[in-house]
Amino acid sequence: MKHLPRGTIVGTKREDAVCEAVRLTYRGYGVSLAYIGEEAKGLREYVETKKELRRLIDMLGVAGRSATLLLELSRIGMGVDDELAFRQLVDLIREAALYGITIMINAEGAELADSLLDAYKRAARLYPSVGITLRADFRRSEADLAEIIPFSGRIRLVEGDRKDSAAYHRLARKAIASGRLVSLVAHNEAVYRDARILGLQSALNAEIELPREMCPDLLDEAKNAGYRLRIQVAYGLPGLNR
Repeated sequence: MKHLPRGTIVGTKREDAVCEAVRLTYRGYGVSLAYIGEEAKGLREYVETKKELRRLIDMLGVAGRSATLLLELSRIGMGVDDELAFRQLVDLIREAALYGITIMINAEGAELADSLLDAYKRAARLYPSVGITLRADFRRSEADLAEIIPFSGRIRLVEGDRKDSAAYHRLARKAIASGRLVSLVAHNEAVYRDARILGLQSALNAEIELPREMCPDLLDEAKNAGYRLRIQVAYGLPGLNR
């Protein structure tokens, strides 16, 4: 899965991810969960990936833990059969809603940007909890942000491949000012600098999303400083679609 450091991987089985999610929520952190693997390439793989994600949702729900599920729509058919992908997305949103779990559409390549945005808007009209990820390194991101502001659900912001802190801060400020819930994704200690610049301690609608391998002392320091934190957790096998 793009934009997730390898250190977020806790194991190959969904049980590994759920156990880690329970541990982190007991410590007072939010959790973003991802199922990783090779991009699916056919109908059978699209359906099997969706089934795995439903099992993950049900297991997490039975464990009594709410979380965010990061979902790459290309893994369930987007870009090949957009209607199939949308139907599967809706099925996952419905199942997740039973347990208070949020589905977050993840960012992918520029070639899928229009399809992802359209799927989000269609889904958000029906299910206000669904969220979407925007990449600050896409020139279209400010226009996309303006287009999705009227909807609800969380906005998740990632820097992307081109590290442009000015663009990221500009996008973050606009998202936070909109009143929408916002997750700012960071992969290193620079998050503290960004948090101060953006005034996140006083922004009640914003949180920082950090990789699992972040030093526990730094995580606790940030939490004690008043920042709302979400931790990235992934499971599966890189390069293998089980």
